[in-house]
Amino acid sequence: MTKKKLFSVLAGLALLSGSQAFAWVGGPFDNGDYSATLDNEGVFQASLRYKNGSGYAQWANNVDLGPSVASGATGGGGSTTTSNSTVGSYLNRSVLYYKGIAFFGTASGMVDMDRREVTCVTNSQSEVTLSDQASTNTQGSFFLFGSSNTVNSSTSVVNNGGRGFVANTNFVAKITKTYPELRFAGTGKITLISPDAQPIISGLAQQIAEGLTDIQIEDGGQAPDLGAIFDFLSDPEFLAAITPKDINEVQKNAETQKLTVYGNRRFFLGSR
Repeated sequence: MTKKKLFSVLAGLALLSGSQAFAWVGGPFDNGDYSATLDNEGVFQASLRYKNGSGYAQWANNVDLGPSVASGATGGGGSTTTSNSTVGSYLNRSVLYYKGIAFFGTASGMVDMDRREVTCVTNSQSEVTLSDQASTNTQGSFFLFGSSNTVNSSTSVVNNGGRGFVANTNFVAKITKTYPELRFAGTGKITLISPDAQPIISGLAQQIAEGLTDIQIEDGGQAPDLGAIFDFLSDPEFLAAITPKDINEVQKNAETQKLTVYGNRRFFLGSR
């Protein structure tokens, strides 16, 4: 009889531990989640799949989209000011691949635990260089003399030969599981936008002008004044005429594909 009771108790504990309803969900300050800290500390990861490419995005809630400035004191009476940005970190990044072109950019999303939905928008470019700046002010003896030093660093993240394409994605996914790990799956779209014609034409005009000048000089002739010849390429009316004026015109020159997405919420992530 004792063994039967013990077996019943163990079986009941196993059922309770395996049941998602055992925990209190959606307290008065938890916004429908098991705990508000899960949403505040979690990092959402999404895997994107579409024709001729794939990609991923990572984002977190309560992340600044713009850079923030941090100041701190150093030894010797000096101070250090650093401009920090979350772009490119595990809190805010998107990396996409489509038809041989790699894209890098930002990811921003929100989670509605009440409706069980995850929404995310990414914006990526094919030519991206990240830069950071740190400024250090040092005071000398008796605070009469001082020096300032500014350090700039830049890193090329993606380089596709100056193509200048832009890739945007958007998806709305349903939360399929909340325990032991929040998971979601859904659909969306990826849109590839062609480069703006203005910088392309300006760069082409400069290349043509430089090439013709070199030819004239090599032949022993006098270099012509090519400024007037190519002035129309910089004319505001001409540039306005070739620039798309509304979203519909932009969409005509863009390429859109359907995508599928699946992902989860992770914890204890850091930069290495």
